[in-house]
Amino acid sequence: MTSDLVAALDAVAYGDVFDSAVSEDELWRYSRVAVSRDELKRLLGGADARRALVVEGDLVAPADRPHLIGSRAAGIERAGRIERRARRVARVVRHVPFVRGVALTGSAAAGNAPEPADTDLLVIVAPGRLATVFVLLGTAARILGRQVLCPNYYLAGDHLAFRPGTYVARELAQAVPLVGAADLVSANPWLRDWFPNLPAARRPSRDAGPTVAQRALEPLLGGRLGDALERRAHRIAVARLRAHHRAAGEGVPPAVLDALADGRELRFHGSELRPATESRYEEAVARLASALDAGRDAGRPG
Repeated sequence: MTSDLVAALDAVAYGDVFDSAVSEDELWRYSRVAVSRDELKRLLGGADARRALVVEGDLVAPADRPHLIGSRAAGIERAGRIERRARRVARVVRHVPFVRGVALTGSAAAGNAPEPADTDLLVIVAPGRLATVFVLLGTAARILGRQVLCPNYYLAGDHLAFRPGTYVARELAQAVPLVGAADLVSANPWLRDWFPNLPAARRPSRDAGPTVAQRALEPLLGGRLGDALERRAHRIAVARLRAHHRAAGEGVPPAVLDALADGRELRFHGSELRPATESRYEEAVARLASALDAGRDAGRPG
C-alpha cells in the first residue's frame, strides 16, 4: 500500500529535488499511477499523508520542508512573466530559417522560476541545419542576454524520440509549446505509461509556417552553399561547447559531441543534470516512503 501511495505522490518527491512545493494539479498530472482527482484528494486527506506532508491551499510539500510552500507563489509569478516574454520572443524566432518549433523548458516551464531565471528554449530544427540555426540564434542570444533569449537545446525534427528516464519524462511533459506542431508527447508514447494521468498535449499558440521569411531565405541557405555553411557553423558550435564546458571546469561529454556530429541535437545544459537529478530523485522517493511509513507506525495503537 505504501508503494502505491508513494507512486501517487511522486510529484512531491520530484519537487523536493528542485526545492519546490507542488500544486494539486501537478500532483495529479505527474502521478505515476492512474488516479482520479477526487481519489488523490482522499489520499492527501488520509492519516499517512497528513503526517508526511503539509498542505496549504492548493500546494503540497514534505512535512519537514513547509517553507517550500511560501516560496512557490513567487516562483509561479516569475514563471508566468517568463512565459509571456517567451511567447513574444517566439513570435520572432519562428521566422528564423529552418526553425520548425519552439518550446519553453526549464524552471519557467515547471512553474517555479528563481530570480533571476533564463528564458530557456528548446528549438526544433529542420534536419541537417542544427549548427546553422545555433549560429543564428546563439548570436542573437549573446546580444540580447539569456533572460530574454536562451536557446540552450536544439533538436532535429526527425529525432524527437527520447529514451525513458525520470528527468527526461518531466522535461518533455512540462515543456510549454510556443510555436510549431511538433508534439513531443506523441513522439514519446512511453510518457503515457510514465504519467498515466497526463492530459492531451497543449497546442502551441501558432504553427511554425513556413513563414514568408523562411520561404525566401531557406532556398538561399540550401544546397551546396547551405551544406558548406552548416559545416562552418558546426565548427563554431563545437568551439562554443568547449568554451561553455571549460568555464565549468570540465570537458565536453563525448555523447554531446556525438549527438551534434550525427545531426540529432545540440545541448548546452542537461547532460550533467540528468544523472544528478536521477540520484537526488531516488533519495527523495526514499525519504517520502520513510515518512509515510513512520506516519503509519505512529498511527498504530501501542
